[in-house]
Amino acid sequence: MPRPAPLRVVADATRSEAKSPAEASGSLPAAPALPPEAPESRIRYAVQATLSLSALLLLSPILVLVAIAVKLTSPGPLFYGGVRVGKNQRLYTMYKFRTLREGSERQIGGRLLSAQDDFYTPIGKFLKRSKLDEVPQLLNVLRGEMNFTGPRPLRPIFLERYLNEIPHYAERFRVAPGMTGLAAVRGGYFTSPKNKLRYDRLYIEHRSLFLDAQLVGLTALKVLNRWITLGAFLLVLLLFVSFIPAGVMAELYIEGLGAKVNPLHGVIAFGALWMILRHAPRDRISLYRTPLNFPIAVFLFLALASAFLSASPVQAIRGATYYLITGFIVMLAVINGTFTRRFVRNAISAVALISVAISATGLLELLVSDYLAPGSPLRVEIAEGGISSTLGSPIALATYLLLGVPCVLCSLTRAGTREARDFWVASTTICLVGILLTRHPGGLIALAAIASAYLWRHLSVRWAFAALVVLAPFAYLSVVTAFPDGSFSISRLICGEATAACVAIAELPSRELFLGIGPRTLGELMPPGSTASDAALLRANGNLRLLLENGLLGWAAMLWILGTAIVSIYRAQQTMADPGLRAALWAVLFSILGFLVAMQSFDPFDNIAIQLLFWGLLGVGIGTVVRLGDRPSDYRIALKLGQE
Repeated sequence: MPRPAPLRVVADATRSEAKSPAEASGSLPAAPALPPEAPESRIRYAVQATLSLSALLLLSPILVLVAIAVKLTSPGPLFYGGVRVGKNQRLYTMYKFRTLREGSERQIGGRLLSAQDDFYTPIGKFLKRSKLDEVPQLLNVLRGEMNFTGPRPLRPIFLERYLNEIPHYAERFRVAPGMTGLAAVRGGYFTSPKNKLRYDRLYIEHRSLFLDAQLVGLTALKVLNRWITLGAFLLVLLLFVSFIPAGVMAELYIEGLGAKVNPLHGVIAFGALWMILRHAPRDRISLYRTPLNFPIAVFLFLALASAFLSASPVQAIRGATYYLITGFIVMLAVINGTFTRRFVRNAISAVALISVAISATGLLELLVSDYLAPGSPLRVEIAEGGISSTLGSPIALATYLLLGVPCVLCSLTRAGTREARDFWVASTTICLVGILLTRHPGGLIALAAIASAYLWRHLSVRWAFAALVVLAPFAYLSVVTAFPDGSFSISRLICGEATAACVAIAELPSRELFLGIGPRTLGELMPPGSTASDAALLRANGNLRLLLENGLLGWAAMLWILGTAIVSIYRAQQTMADPGLRAALWAVLFSILGFLVAMQSFDPFDNIAIQLLFWGLLGVGIGTVVRLGDRPSDYRIALKLGQE
């Protein structure tokens, strides 16, 4: 039986894919009779066309960014239009974003790409790994040349050989090729054509809309598992909670069973646990021993004891869970996930870039508020104390940047090229200006100390002295401005505006003194002798709030956690041979010190963005000690559930 005429043959001489003589003539070699094609449903096409059009519209912003990246990173066309063999062995043009350098297909010839090939553009491997290069195939689905699911498209150069060498190979052309399929889900790119045919025939035999939906869902999960790592998940989540307005965050809370619950906390816990479990073997879950495991267990035990004795136990238990979910689980997920030197380097760079973005947003708010006329709908109001940015208050912004500035300085000191150094110098300047404009005494004092110490440690005394000379006057002026009556004192620095409550802690009953009124219950409950009208008490800093809610024992346990982290990281950097890891450990160490300074000014545990950033960084530091240090045997796996 003669083969049907091709639907479309691309004869453009500039097309880069290697052609056989038969391809160039627009026809295919003679072959055995075609098997009968599988019946197609109009409902299937209608559903696929609707979904394809919707996906193209929804993904259009991402597609524009990909298109710009493709054009900027390599010369050549935006799309790759390759001839493929479709239903009934008809030829059609399949569209993809170009991932290979122009002319690569001529060099590849009649073979598949191997893992060792280096034909990709600078972003080609990322596009292929994330499957973003295949999104333009939705156009082929709209044209009826492809389906969402089916056998993967075949290059014509392989057709004759496979038809002659593999029995029943022609049966895979009974249906239109698919963007994904059973062979793609169960096999992979490097699965042999013979094994792919087994999957294709099985799919055609059991083909249905329900099976198609299952394969699309499994493909989506496979892609997510491939490119959404724990770092990417936390990065996206951190960006979300950093820029979400404070009023919107408050509206997320749901009240029920006597407690307020934020669904976002459940997303954090689920995401962190999923990132750990998805790489774990089916028969066991592993948890690495760290220096912080025991102090964390003690803090949680004391928090639960405080909750059960609290006048509002349900809300207090939720408060104890808050520390677990937004802090300890995030840290342990980082430590027990995929942990490499590259992950540490990327994590430090990501935190640095986010800090620059946050500071730049604050500066933009200042420019908009200064240069736009009052009453303009685009005018952004700035808080009285300085830039509020997207974190809601100057001290929150200052704390956020105090955590990020050591990472920015680390990236600056580790820059290997002039262009990189220029970029990180500019980034450092943006962050420093952002903190200066908050005008918060605690933040500026901490910035002067941290920046000078880090530059002294990693550059030179000259750089450290220059930073101190520049920053010290700003810190002094902020203190003078904040305390114009000369009322500055150590007790006020430690207790904030709630100095009376700080003094009265010693007069609390024994239970409240040692265990507190219950984790995260201040406002719902008040300490004995206080009233709900004590506004200053509600603005208690981190130290005072821990003392009131968790008692002396809970406060001491939290300081034990932070102190142990500082000691462990400091000792590890002394013996770390890799200078890049040593610089990263110093960055995390100074971030912890910045967090401790922030605890004297406000409650950083109450800001979920700061929580994610701080405990994520702590996970990077402790993970480097445990997983990449010179004594990994000291931190052997502490827990195994299941059998070996």
